[in-house]
Formats: sequence, C-alpha cells, structure tokens
Amino acid sequence: MIDQQTGIVYRNLRGTFTSPDGTELRPGFIAPVKLTNFKNFFTSPALRGPLVRIITWNFAFAFLSLLLNFALGLAIAIMFNDRYFPLKKLIRSLLIIPYTVPALITILIWKGMLNPQLGVFDRMLEGLFGWAPPWFTNEWWAKVAILIVNLWLSYPYFMLICSGALQSINEDYYAAAQVDGANRWQQFRFITLPLLLVAVGPLLVASFTFNFNNFNLIYLFNAGGPPIAGTPTPAGHTDILISYVYNLAFTASRGVNYGFASAITIIIFIIIGGITLLQFRYTRMWEEVSRNV
Repeated sequence: MIDQQTGIVYRNLRGTFTSPDGTELRPGFIAPVKLTNFKNFFTSPALRGPLVRIITWNFAFAFLSLLLNFALGLAIAIMFNDRYFPLKKLIRSLLIIPYTVPALITILIWKGMLNPQLGVFDRMLEGLFGWAPPWFTNEWWAKVAILIVNLWLSYPYFMLICSGALQSINEDYYAAAQVDGANRWQQFRFITLPLLLVAVGPLLVASFTFNFNNFNLIYLFNAGGPPIAGTPTPAGHTDILISYVYNLAFTASRGVNYGFASAITIIIFIIIGGITLLQFRYTRMWEEVSRNV
C-alpha cells in the first residue's frame, strides 16, 4: 500500500501495513501465523537473550526453592521429633504462623520490610553494618530476596508434612541400626531420608511445579525486576516464564504479543508435564527402596 501524498510504501507485516520507519496503519487485517510464534521462541536472536536468562532462572528458582524449603522444614521436623525437646508444642505453633497468613499479605509485608528507604531490615542492617543489600535494584540480591520470601512462605508446609511422615517410621529400624553401629548421620541417610521421600515424594513434585509457576510471588514482590536492558520485549532479571508471559499478553504492546505469549504457555505446559513424568519415575524408585529397607 502506497501513500500517494508522501510516497511512503506500507508493506503487510503480521497483520498490519507497516512503513520502513515502523509506522503502522490501523486497523490491520487477519493474518495466519501458523508456527511462527514457536519458531521465534526457539530461533529469534532478539528473544534468545532474555528467554535464556528467564528459563535458566525459572529452573534455578524452582529447584532452589524446593531444596531450601524442604531442607529447613525437615530440619525443624527432626528437631521437634525429639520427645525431650522443651516447649515443643508452643514453638511448633508459633512456627506455623507464616502458613496461616495469606501469601498475598505476607509478600507485601516482606516488600515493605525490605524497602531501601523505610524497610525495617534495611534500616537495621545499615545501623549495624553501615550497608544494606540493594534488594530491588541488583539482579543477584533481588533473586536472594525472592528465595528468602519464598522460604518464609513455604517452610511450615514442609515442616508439617515431614513431621507426619517421621511419625510413621518404625523405631525398630533405628534400634537395629544402632545395634549394627550406625551413627546419627548414617541413620538419617539410609533410613530416615529414603522412607521419608516415599511419603513426601509426590508432594515434592507438586511443590516444584507450583514454584515453577509461582506468579504471585514474582509479580507482587518486584514485578520481575530489575529490568533487563536492551530487550525487544519487557523482561526482568527475576521474571519467570509465567510472569514474562503475563507482561507480554496484558501489560505490554497492547496485546500485539498475545499470540506469542499463548505459544509460551503451551511450551510451559510441555516442560512441566515432562518434569512431572520424570519426577514420578523417581518416586517409584523411592518406593522400591522402601521395600528393601
């Protein structure tokens, strides 16, 4: 299409007539894209940079969250499994409080406490050490903050399920292990952990899947920031795939990238499905271990 007054040539480009300088004529027209969005996801040089960072962080966030949350919850559960631990019921009740408060409120409270101007943690750290981490402007400290907040939100859940699973382990196993000369670490490694994973294995799979798509935490805490410079689409250093898809579909480009965002959601489904099948295969291995204990 040629503008007869200016001589500018508008060529059809993905549903709109576009000039060489990027000016678009409205309204556009319907144009089938077929597999173009999927092709762009895997091959576009402009998108490869932020997508590689986002996918890498997405897997790291889900794995580290699961590891830290499970480790802390299990440690607390083992500690309170000691029948001689003082004030066990009172302390356990207090530790469950983070799980009873809605996550929406907790995330906003943490966001306020880590505020660089008025946050209680930053002011305390500045008073003690004269310096506080840049939680919202540095990409690495922002990721650390996300993991800390998620740890606070999730450890009571793992504490509860691990406490229940520990109660189901027969004490005769430990008595036999002591007779054979096994120390505490060997008892934990060869008895407690294998039998515990049989009970909580499916819950670990569900937790990994939940954290892989933990949109609320990322969006409410810092909206995926700080932003990655020089990206063709809005992307942040703490964005995961689901928050990146949300920005593409609803907060940027007025819906122009809605199809690309939809393609990414299908890819997320495939990734989660593959990870879940792989993890359930390992849960069957844990069941085989339990039969041999």
